[in-house]
Amino acid sequence: MNAILEAKIVENRPTGTRRNFGAKVLSGAASLSASQVVRRVFRTFFLLLAARLLGPEVFGLYVLLLTVTEIVALVSGAGFGDYLTREVAKAPERAYRLLSRITRLRLVYLLILAAIVIPTLGLLKYSPSVLVNAALLSLTLLPRAVAESSQGIMRAMHRFGTVFWIELLQGAVLLGTGALFLFEGRGLRGIIWAEISSVLLGAAVALPIALRLSPDRGRDESGWRQQIRETFAFNLYPLIANAYDRVDVVLLSKLVGNTAVGIYGLPYRAFTALSIVPYGIMGALLPSLAKSTWNQDERERCGITMQLLYAVALFLILGAMLMANVAVRFLLGPGYQASATVLKILAWATVPAFLNFTLNTMLLAKNQERVFLRTASVCTVVNISANLLLIPRYSYIAAAAVTILTELVLLGQNLALARKCLGYVPLPKRALRNSLAFAAIFIVVHEGSRFLPALAVAAAALAIFAVYLYAANRILWPAGRENTVCAT
Repeated sequence: MNAILEAKIVENRPTGTRRNFGAKVLSGAASLSASQVVRRVFRTFFLLLAARLLGPEVFGLYVLLLTVTEIVALVSGAGFGDYLTREVAKAPERAYRLLSRITRLRLVYLLILAAIVIPTLGLLKYSPSVLVNAALLSLTLLPRAVAESSQGIMRAMHRFGTVFWIELLQGAVLLGTGALFLFEGRGLRGIIWAEISSVLLGAAVALPIALRLSPDRGRDESGWRQQIRETFAFNLYPLIANAYDRVDVVLLSKLVGNTAVGIYGLPYRAFTALSIVPYGIMGALLPSLAKSTWNQDERERCGITMQLLYAVALFLILGAMLMANVAVRFLLGPGYQASATVLKILAWATVPAFLNFTLNTMLLAKNQERVFLRTASVCTVVNISANLLLIPRYSYIAAAAVTILTELVLLGQNLALARKCLGYVPLPKRALRNSLAFAAIFIVVHEGSRFLPALAVAAAALAIFAVYLYAANRILWPAGRENTVCAT
């Protein structure tokens, strides 16, 4: 199913500056994707182990605490890493000054937010033990801020391989210490200490590397007010976005119970983990996108990028529809069988989610991040309203369905913004052909499983669809000059 991306070398470029654009992008994308694959694989094994040993209710509580912690992390400025990548790519001499200023700013935000969120959990009538565990887990946010800022500098300097090794180290420590504590019977508290150990080590390794890449120690002439104004959208947007991206977990916990959170948590984690595909491609493109001349090749590259992501999304949907029941039963046991249904529903959200990732990266590169506030606000209203209406009656099924609805609402807004920005509506190439092939294979599998072993039919169907996507989506990715990249 993998599309072959081939670059055209511009003939009139001086010999010393010729580069294979496609190969460069693929190399960076491969490293970034691999870093996320490693991170997600270790995290997935860790969560599967925790789910098995803790049971749905205690595991649901861990998912709730982890979700709250991630909301604080995102609102405090998780997007600051992208800001650093964009700004340092434009002016590498500002790397040290921006690293220092942005990291300190985020640490201040973290302390303020933690002082608000933890008492809020008390107002929601969570027990004192939950509040203590939430406070302990929030300790991971301080070294996480340092590590993410440092990785932003590495991406700006095209040190994508270094990011991979840091993620590998953190993942290994998380799984190793987490397994040790769980088998010793330390339960939820042991998981929290594993989280702290992992992120502390990652920050200790990442910061010295970022400092070596930022040799200029010149004085920072920009004031705090200016820095806050420039980065404010990176705080406010996650605040609004997380109101619809994570609030379903909190609503499930309060309206239905932690067992429902445990059923919903792993499928939703699997859905979010699939973002490694667009993350790798668009993360490798962002430094170049930030200084692009947006020439005539951009429209072609846009269609090709979206074609690739659309094809991958179709393959993932087919895999979820055919293999979810078997996978959940094998990995989690009968107590989590309802998670298979949730996974099948969430899989359909990958199509709009992948395309949204691409379009958001384009808007970010063009310094249009403020429009995210408007699009996220609309999605927040839709998501929270639908969840409040449907979760009390349909529980985790409603939460999964509303995720699809929200991604579609965001996609409609992003396409309108892209049309205004580019003068045309970017759409994936060969979408109809790939969709028809997907539908045909799915129908054949549905009928064939009535007469043949379902697992064998599913495996054969996935293999056939992968071969089709590989053969039918051979694409040429045009390469321009050094500062010309894919307008996604």
